[in-house]
Amino acid sequence: MVAATSRGEIEVDLYLSRHPLWSTLVTAPPEGVRYIIRSGAWGKAYLALSGLIRLRRLAHFCNGVKLAPGRRWVADLESVKVFFRTYEDMLDPEKVASAQRRIETGECVALLPLTEAAKRTLTRFLNTRNTRVRVIYPTFHTNTQISQSPRREIVLFVGGSWRDKSFEAKGGREVAESWLRIRKNYQDYRFLMLSTPPPALAESLKRSGVEIGYVPRQALLSEIYPRTRVIVLPSMMDTVGYSVLEAMFYGAVPVVSDHFAMPELVGDAGMVVRAPTGLWRPDSTPNIAFRDDLAEGPFEELTESLLDRLHQLLSDDGLWLRLSERCMRRLRSPPLSLEHRNLELRRVYEEASA
Repeated sequence: MVAATSRGEIEVDLYLSRHPLWSTLVTAPPEGVRYIIRSGAWGKAYLALSGLIRLRRLAHFCNGVKLAPGRRWVADLESVKVFFRTYEDMLDPEKVASAQRRIETGECVALLPLTEAAKRTLTRFLNTRNTRVRVIYPTFHTNTQISQSPRREIVLFVGGSWRDKSFEAKGGREVAESWLRIRKNYQDYRFLMLSTPPPALAESLKRSGVEIGYVPRQALLSEIYPRTRVIVLPSMMDTVGYSVLEAMFYGAVPVVSDHFAMPELVGDAGMVVRAPTGLWRPDSTPNIAFRDDLAEGPFEELTESLLDRLHQLLSDDGLWLRLSERCMRRLRSPPLSLEHRNLELRRVYEEASA
């Protein structure tokens, strides 16, 4: 039986990720669920000791699977990569066998991929016939009163640094080039790149009036998203792209790539462009040559596609408004709403206690 308090609450040991994608588990947990947050060295020691005494309280691991002999556990994940140190390891039969053993330690109640794309990578590499696998989508929630600005003048790009090539992998070069080409036609708009472009590109962008840098998260939620008209993330590496979901909650219309789960999450509430390469292939295997592919950019065809989508969304108020309304509705409806996510998680926890 999963541990329950005298008040009928279900207690769950939560091994939280630092990424804000999982913050809603703490700020808005499922009704009747009390999370006990475990972290750091003490969290690891507690996991080992509680396994020795066969503690029946469920453990929930965020975006990973910890070795949990003697414990009942669930884990959510962005992709099967959480079972491996490197993408190359995923092609090594011995490392795959080791990953398989990880899901066989303790008692795995369920694996909870965040998207259908993530689920496909899981079933592609591991034997899950004896493991419950259920997609539970990520969501966004804020306790802050949302005050929509009557003026939506921001075009936004979030994330990535040239130092680890994530700026390039998220399509930052092509986004920057597309804006430089059309900015004179849209001088009433502000272009924000909350990222770290290569120094030479950063200087060129600043001279053209592009705002570069980072803002505190609270400012992003209370000042930036409410004024954002379009968020552009033609990522060739992201599995979720959480900033897109956050922005959609506020009614910002996304332009994303067709990589991994991006179209799945955006649905009919945004625009999709074709990625010239990707960290994940369509057959749910990793692209080991991704960095070499990326070095061939920037990709002109991607820049042209972004130009077309930006022209549409910045010049056609009717189109933008329809998509903006769809964004807000999508983030407040199943399967992306907070209520649906919590209902699904509560059901998993209840089934664990049956």
